[in-house]
Amino acid sequence: MLCEIKTFIYFKINIINIYNDSLRSLYINNMNENIMKIENNIKKINELHDIISKKVNEVNQRIDNFNKKKNLKLEDSTPFLVFQNKILQNELLYLNNHKQIINSSLNNMIYGISENITMMALTVITMYKDVITGENKLVKVSHKKDDNIKIVSDIDYNLDLINCMIIDLRKYNEDLNDTITKNNLHAKTVHENVEFVCGHVELEYKKHNNDIIKTLEYFMQYTEKIIEQNEYMILLKFVS
Repeated sequence: MLCEIKTFIYFKINIINIYNDSLRSLYINNMNENIMKIENNIKKINELHDIISKKVNEVNQRIDNFNKKKNLKLEDSTPFLVFQNKILQNELLYLNNHKQIINSSLNNMIYGISENITMMALTVITMYKDVITGENKLVKVSHKKDDNIKIVSDIDYNLDLINCMIIDLRKYNEDLNDTITKNNLHAKTVHENVEFVCGHVELEYKKHNNDIIKTLEYFMQYTEKIIEQNEYMILLKFVS
């Protein structure tokens, strides 16, 4: 009994943390800000890739040009250019592999989180329809081919949808409990049963919310480190 009371209190305390409008707004702003930073960092990586690619073309053209000028013995200098070209090609390969790993890993992670949240939202809608009629709740469904910004936007929407439905279910539960008490109906466990169902949803909600926040924070920090590494890479500056 004591354990149940503690669990019930725990759920009650977490209502404040999870469903506080200003806190939820902060989470949404944080997610949107981080996904935009990630996309901007990937754009910078692409820009660096383009710079190196242009340099490779320039070096290749110079090699061809030198090889054609036999009388001036300019071809004797091409080994240095060939070496420079190989180093630049290696950097291009590194950036290409990195971009592919980042894009595929990020997409797989946030799409997996999106799927879990979508399934959760559909489950809560089923519960919602049992007690609250007249409203048609729609879930946004992401597809793996969608871009990351769209998937994160769908996640935000579905988390807010779950948030609103649980608030309504809690209000319904309180109103129902008042009615039961007022009319002396001996349905003593109804309020706690609904409360524990809502509490279970809250735990899942917190998990998925934390998953998407931590995932975006990690990739935002990681892509920033790639930019920082390339900006201060002496060897890259030397060859490009």
